[in-house]
Amino acid sequence: MYATKRSGFAMILAIFVVVIVAIGGAMLLSNTTVGSKSISDNYLRAQAELLAQSATEYTLMRAQDVNTTGGACLNQLNITVNDSEGEAAYDINTSLAYSFQGDDADAAGCNAIADMTGKPTMVLIDVTVTTNLDANLSTEPIRIHKRSWQKL
Repeated sequence: MYATKRSGFAMILAIFVVVIVAIGGAMLLSNTTVGSKSISDNYLRAQAELLAQSATEYTLMRAQDVNTTGGACLNQLNITVNDSEGEAAYDINTSLAYSFQGDDADAAGCNAIADMTGKPTMVLIDVTVTTNLDANLSTEPIRIHKRSWQKL
């Protein structure tokens, strides 16, 4: 029998190829995980921005109602938005501050920035929308702040 001398180069090359393929697979899996988290965070952020716009309009509507009926001023409004399963998904906090045209006697109890401005009564609305982490929407909170200056 003839003895052949094998150097083992093919085995080393095969191990190297397997390691390279494993590293590529791990990077692909990591990229997929990061991509899906980014997509869900972008979705939640867009939803929070739309909720901030809606909350601004709703708060303005409520402030106008209080203003026309002569009731106490609306200084703060808190809203909880539930998901499809009925769990609290978003917390919306609004605060209002008023600027009055004259020395308004009905302004008692209002958060007033200024009075006797000579301009129409205005309201500064601050809206903060925060995701509720108990709803397992995201691993980190998403917070949107919107400030709006509206005429009453």
